Amino acid sequence: MKSRFWVLPLVSLVLALPAAAKDDAGPRKDPQGVKGISPFWEQLKKGDDLYVARDFDGAIAAYKDAITKEPQNPLGHYRIGEAHLAKNDTQEAETSWVAALRFVGKDHPLKAKILFVLADLRERQKSFDDATDRWNAYAQFAQQQPAAKAFPKTAEDRKGKIAGWTKLVSDYAAVKKRIETRLKEADAKAKKDAESTKPDK
Repeated sequence: MKSRFWVLPLVSLVLALPAAAKDDAGPRKDPQGVKGISPFWEQLKKGDDLYVARDFDGAIAAYKDAITKEPQNPLGHYRIGEAHLAKNDTQEAETSWVAALRFVGKDHPLKAKILFVLADLRERQKSFDDATDRWNAYAQFAQQQPAAKAFPKTAEDRKGKIAGWTKLVSDYAAVKKRIETRLKEADAKAKKDAESTKPDK
């Protein structure tokens, strides 16, 4: 009698094997992204894997393919910008992030990230006035939307660094001008001295 109770679990296990084999074929797919991974997220994941492997061109291609599935999903545009920045292609990065900002809607955490990277990009490009304006926009958004979990103190810190750098450049320009003036004066004096020491003919 005991053997009968052991047969049922074994039969259940055997019947379950084909289903398990199906699961190994890969994740369940669903164009709506409800009961499985959507084509957009599948391509986004592919792009992320390529980005980690430092294949930035491959990552950009995968992200662009993701965008064809959901053109107005800001995350695809944001990821393309990150990959372009990794290639040091700042112009393309900015174009992608501006597109992401256009589609971001009420996704406040993502909007905070986009505002951050746009401000940081301007600072990298040494466009300090524009960078300061963008850090102000980031700080203002962070204060207005606490749920975005942004960091307004970072904006203040970056603006302080920009102010310090701008002053340093200004001070250096003034010193450089004084040095050039003194060199010209010294050169003129040397020429005058040379003329005065020439023997009379």
